[in-house]
Amino acid sequence: MEQIQLALLFATGFLISRVMVKTRLPQKLVLLMMGRGHNSLSLTLLYLLITAATVSLFIPNAITMLTLLPVLDLLNRTFQDRNSKVPTMLTLAVLYGSNIGGMGSITGTPTNMVLIGYLGAHQVAGIERITFLSWLMYGIPLVIILILIAWIILSVGFNAWHAEAEAVHLPFAPEETEHPLQHTALGILLFYIVSAALLSYWLMIFPDQSIAIVVLTLLIILGLVWYLFLHKIANNQTLLLYSDAYTGIPIRGLEWIARVLIFAGIIYMMGIQTWLNQITHSLIPTGTSPFMLLLTAAMIATFATEVLSNTMVQIAMFIVMLPMAYTAGVSPIQALLVITFTCTCTFMTPIATPVNALAFGSTKDMSIWHFMGVGAIMNIISALTITTYVINFINW
Repeated sequence: MEQIQLALLFATGFLISRVMVKTRLPQKLVLLMMGRGHNSLSLTLLYLLITAATVSLFIPNAITMLTLLPVLDLLNRTFQDRNSKVPTMLTLAVLYGSNIGGMGSITGTPTNMVLIGYLGAHQVAGIERITFLSWLMYGIPLVIILILIAWIILSVGFNAWHAEAEAVHLPFAPEETEHPLQHTALGILLFYIVSAALLSYWLMIFPDQSIAIVVLTLLIILGLVWYLFLHKIANNQTLLLYSDAYTGIPIRGLEWIARVLIFAGIIYMMGIQTWLNQITHSLIPTGTSPFMLLLTAAMIATFATEVLSNTMVQIAMFIVMLPMAYTAGVSPIQALLVITFTCTCTFMTPIATPVNALAFGSTKDMSIWHFMGVGAIMNIISALTITTYVINFINW
């Protein structure tokens, strides 16, 4: 039932992204970022990281990436005369923010839901203390820490701090950012974020009512689709036309997502998860400190996810780490949480996640070497940060 609900919410999030594009909200966001007339690349990177992370707290990170692609295109044109690395660094900022933000809420990514389901199925002590609110309390500070780390790594890796603030020449006039239905679009976005968070949360805490909650999800989505395509709002027109659902879609990015999904399916049919189970068990040291145990698991998870499905890696490592955590005297929730978070923090390759594929495939002049080099550094520091944070601050 969780997968059905996620598919419904993902499809709805896609339609919401089309509403935002049609009502020129990406242009409005760029104007707000550049409103002072002068701006630095490093500050723009921070804006993008914060924006992507905030949005992906509540809607699927792939939809966040898709929604912000028009913003990236506008910003790339704004800064096109400054630095040939601009397309890569700005795209990575949105990619990093989208992947990081999903860790902040329990409904932020499917891997979080997999964790809750696995803990419940194995009756792990302490799961009753994991709630929507408690996850936010622990998750948002971690997101903030990782966003600051990502900003520093991107700024240093691309030498963005040395680029002085200069006059910004926007590729559109300020009046072109206005649209009479922008407030309506923002209201729809807020409704979607709140309803998606609540429906996902209800499905998690009321599993015996899963069918009723999925039916409620479907009814709300059908009502929203009616409002978008059939309800006349202004000048006897609807908010979206059917052609708006596919006009301007980044086909190259979607092709990369299709390649990732096909690759993941082939890997699954080959039974790689069993091999990963064995490799994980042999690589994780026994008789070591809890920190080194979890850090090793974190490193394996984050780099394995670069070439394998994150859910496949997550479950394979759960099978190994849960009994190992009991034996080593480590909190099983902490152990599985480290794996869950690091399976989300994949920054190194275009095939790691649909977000990575969409980002790489939709951006012209993307440098694969900077993508992988800076991403590898981000992987290592993120794994170290997540392990340290979970061990010292999360005590479910």
